[in-house]
Amino acid sequence: MHTPFTLRGLATALLVWGACVGAASAAEYNLYLKCDGQLTSAGKSRAAQLELALRDSNNMALIQRSNVLPVGERLHYTPTPVAYTMLYKLRQPGTRFYQDWLRGQWIVWQPNLKRLATIRLAIDRQDGSLEGQLLDFNDELIGTVRMDCDVVDPDELPAPKF
Repeated sequence: MHTPFTLRGLATALLVWGACVGAASAAEYNLYLKCDGQLTSAGKSRAAQLELALRDSNNMALIQRSNVLPVGERLHYTPTPVAYTMLYKLRQPGTRFYQDWLRGQWIVWQPNLKRLATIRLAIDRQDGSLEGQLLDFNDELIGTVRMDCDVVDPDELPAPKF
């Protein structure tokens, strides 16, 4: 007869623990940035947008919305007193991910971006400017990204539709 009470107590403890873990994961990102600017390649430029959520606990940045980087990807960033720096390596050409991301507007707009292999970004922590380099497989510069970033209050973000 004593066993059901113990199981009920254990179930309650697990439920409370699960609620605490859920609350912690909802607040795991501590800095939200919204960046707007230009992507330039071979003398042509195009509007560029990037929204990032940064987490200090493991130095990860989640791409929430962008026309420069694939949405949903997580980047490791290095924080310094001056800048956040991050590096994104594309998958090898021919993979489905690479084809789906680059098949659309990038290649139509600028054919030399088919050679894109690496994107390097640095966000200045003092003035909010973002500078980036688009590199090919030989680490040669094929384009640049320049944006201005603003901190966004997560409470002011639009509510999810679903």
